[in-house]
Amino acid sequence: MSKLLIVDGHAVIHRAYHSIPPLDVNGQPVNALYGFYSMLLSAIFQLNPKYLIVCLDSPGPTFRQSEFVGYRAKRKTPDHELISQLPLLAETLQQSNIQTFAMGGYEADDLIGTVAKKAAKKKFIDEIIVITGDKDLMQLVTKKIHLLMPIRGLSETKLFQPQDVFEKLGVNPKQVIDLKALMGDMSDCYPGVAGIGPKAATDLLSQYQNLDNIYSHINEVKPKIQEKLIKEKDNAYLSQKLATIIDNIPLDFKFSQTKWSDKIIYGLKNMFKNYNFKSLISRLDQDTKPKQSSLF
Repeated sequence: MSKLLIVDGHAVIHRAYHSIPPLDVNGQPVNALYGFYSMLLSAIFQLNPKYLIVCLDSPGPTFRQSEFVGYRAKRKTPDHELISQLPLLAETLQQSNIQTFAMGGYEADDLIGTVAKKAAKKKFIDEIIVITGDKDLMQLVTKKIHLLMPIRGLSETKLFQPQDVFEKLGVNPKQVIDLKALMGDMSDCYPGVAGIGPKAATDLLSQYQNLDNIYSHINEVKPKIQEKLIKEKDNAYLSQKLATIIDNIPLDFKFSQTKWSDKIIYGLKNMFKNYNFKSLISRLDQDTKPKQSSLF
């Protein structure tokens, strides 16, 4: 199969920082950087993708913060040791010749959504796999687009297909946006409908399929829930907008430019040498050696 691997760069490096013990090179913390590339190599050797793209968040406000001032306002500031490694991620990806996208005003999620949608239309790509720890991206899952999500640390992962999303959230991928519109999102700090939790939200979506249909049948909803929905209608639709991943950003690229190649392997090796990531060099050497096929 011809696979495209898309990596949610900052989501993975954040998880790596909390999974890998402290490590530094000449006083510069590099544990998150090491963990990012360790997971990347694991995914490449496990999935054998033909194409590879990494998407990154950009510094500064996004359009969601323009829509809602409180968006992500209560998030805890990351540790300085992690913040100092984020510029290194962008630098090392460039040094490694890996195709990387970042765009001011948008989150990595939006870039991933755009690339995944574009790739899904290509007949020469059979499967798109997104490495992320972000449940918001479950709205992208289709028969062709899947998520590879860390379950514990960096080594234990699960591949999410449509049925897996339903088992995890109680809704299908197309309903994830409206689930968040009803429930809100504590980590991103947008409101949803006050008093509507997971059970009520999934019950509503099971019966009415989507947010518009819920409000079209508002008179059929139980009085207590109906009252909450009417009172919080503006917040529900605001939250729906904030939860929706943009998938039509004008990105100009060719998939032929994103192929996993000897050029990337060479770039990774040189970069690993610069950071003294000896175990990653060893893994790269071992897993990129020509495999001798069995005669029997």
